[in-house]
Order: sequence, then C-alpha cells, then structure tokens
Amino acid sequence: MSKSKLNKEIQVKQISSTEMSKAQYTRKGSAAYIDWIRVELDQNDINNIVNWVNSVPDSDIIELKQIPSNTSISAGIVFRLKTRKEIRIQYDLEKIYITRTNIRTGQVIYTINQEDLKNFFDKQLKGFYFGEDKVEES
Repeated sequence: MSKSKLNKEIQVKQISSTEMSKAQYTRKGSAAYIDWIRVELDQNDINNIVNWVNSVPDSDIIELKQIPSNTSISAGIVFRLKTRKEIRIQYDLEKIYITRTNIRTGQVIYTINQEDLKNFFDKQLKGFYFGEDKVEES
C-alpha cells in the first residue's frame, strides 16, 4: 500500500468526539508522580490539528509496525469518528505518532513530521515536568 493511503484525509465532520490529555509530573516528598490532565480543545484547535495532519506530505510519513517500547508519551489526542473508528495522535517531545483504525482492518501506525502540531503540543506541555520546561525553545 502506498504511503499516501496512510495519511488519508481527516474530515472534521466525521469526528464525533475529541479527547486530549497530557502528562504532568509532580513531586511529593521524594516520590515522583505522573498525573494525566484532560485538556479541552475548542473547535479552532480541532480544525487546526486536522489541517496540520492533512497537510503532511508523503515524504514526511514513516510507517511503523508499532510505537517503540522505549517511547514515553507526554501528550495525546483521540478523535473518535462517527464510524466507531478512531485516530490517535501521540507526542513524546520528539516525534508525533499516529495510530488509525479507519484505514485498513486492524490498525495503522506511522510518524509524521509537522512543525505546527509539534509547537501546539510543546505549548500545551509548558511547565509539565516538575514545573520546569523540558521542552526546548525553538
């Protein structure tokens, strides 16, 4: 299957619900905790995310068999579709991983290179790591 079929266009009208969450690291005494915080996305955010994913050229898409096991996801977005399928976008401070169940039977996983979406995640994650910025300013 050609790469172009991987990043099949997402249509906003097919999204039935959206969830975003991000990790927040905190210390209590000598222990570290990770809490997952829900982030509300407005319609503008959703439109931007869809446009950014749809704008990725084939040359910036790499299909994977699975997300590497040493990956530490810091934020994620799930688009649930009216067809009962989903598009999951995850970010580990370096790469954006997309897992989709709306393309083939089973799931498809790939990474994309998309600077606007990376900047969106970085902005959402400001101060998430023990109140510090692990995110490098670009």
